[in-house]
Amino acid sequence: MPFLNVLEGNSKLEITAYLSDFKERGVVNFTRSLAVPVTERIPMLSATKEGYNRILIALSASIKSAMSNINLRVGLSEDQIVELADQIISESHEDNLALEDVLLFLQQLIAGKAGKIYDRMDIPTFFELFDNYREDRHKTLKNIRYEQEINHKSEGPTEKFSNDRSEREAHKNALKEHLQRIYKLNP
Repeated sequence: MPFLNVLEGNSKLEITAYLSDFKERGVVNFTRSLAVPVTERIPMLSATKEGYNRILIALSASIKSAMSNINLRVGLSEDQIVELADQIISESHEDNLALEDVLLFLQQLIAGKAGKIYDRMDIPTFFELFDNYREDRHKTLKNIRYEQEINHKSEGPTEKFSNDRSEREAHKNALKEHLQRIYKLNP
C-alpha cells in the first residue's frame, strides 16, 4: 500500500510529487495509471474492514481538501463527502480504479480541466465529471488492448508442435494409448 501510506502521511508535497509521475506535460497519462498493480487498486485494498476504513478516510480527506480549493457557493457537507468516498469505493469494482485515478481526477477538478463547475457541487455533479475521467481512461485501456492484439497477430501463427513428423506421431500414439487405458478399448 505505498500510495495509501503517502496519502495517510498527509504531505501535499509528497502526494503531488508522486502523482506527477502519472502525468505528461500536465495531462494525465492513463497508460501509467492503468499500470498500477491490481493489488494496489481500491477493490483489493478495501477487501478487508481495516483496508476499507483506511481507503474511506484517505478518500474523504482528499475530497475535502480538493473541495476547499474550489470556490463554491454550495459545497459538500462532511456527511456528503464521506458518502461520496463510500460510493467511489463501491463503484471502484466496475473499472478497477486505483487511488491514483481518484487523486488525478481531483487535481483536474481543482484546475478546472474536469468540466465546468458553476457555484455548487453535489454528489451527482461530482460523478458526472468523474465519469468523463473514467470514460477517457476506458478509451485508453481499449486502445492498449487493441495494440496488444494487433502485435500478437503480427507475430504470426504459433505452432504447438514442431514440424518434425516423428514428434507428432509420438504425441498421437501417447494420446491413443492414454484413451485406450481410460476407456479400455481394444487396440
